[in-house]
Amino acid sequence: MNERFTGYNKARLDARPDRLFLACAILALSIALIMSAALAGTTAFRKEWQFASEARV
Repeated sequence: MNERFTGYNKARLDARPDRLFLACAILALSIALIMSAALAGTTAFRKEWQFASEARV
């Protein structure tokens, strides 16, 4: 019984770096997606503001 439990813990320890890598990859992709969405929104807002300024003149 104890041997099976030790093997289970060893399997858990072996799987842990893969989970950490997966979590870091998901976090990095999420940050990239948010940054690209913010950049696209800022660009659209600047163009809209530029058109509004030209329309006023």
